[in-house]
Amino acid sequence: MARTKHSKQLSQAEIERFLAEAERLHKSIVQPLLYLPATITGLSNAPMKRC
Repeated sequence: MARTKHSKQLSQAEIERFLAEAERLHKSIVQPLLYLPATITGLSNAPMKRC
């Protein structure tokens, strides 16, 4: 099925707004993950024990 509606060319201001919002969304998702306590993530500075 062919497209009947042509794509709109975005202005520079629209591109910059989109990128700023994408960065804000990315940070809102990733930043909390970076600050999870080590006990929750299972990571610590202690060496792992072999079974």
